[in-house]
Amino acid sequence: MFLKIIYLIKYFKPPFKWRVPYLILVCTVPTITLTHFSCIEFGIKTGVTIGFFCSIPIICYACHKVFMEQWLEEEEDD
Repeated sequence: MFLKIIYLIKYFKPPFKWRVPYLILVCTVPTITLTHFSCIEFGIKTGVTIGFFCSIPIICYACHKVFMEQWLEEEEDD
């Protein structure tokens, strides 16, 4: 199951019109949720620090999709 999730994350490519909303959703929902619950559990200062450091891989994933896999270039249909 874990390998299927990794495969989905690595090779998932939505249609062009859904790529930007997907990236916005991926960048905001996990980071805000993680920061919120860690602030409740550990306090404001520690919770924001946890949210910040755990959001770094998520932002790296989004940057990899945009710049390395060129998600924002529209595909040509032959």
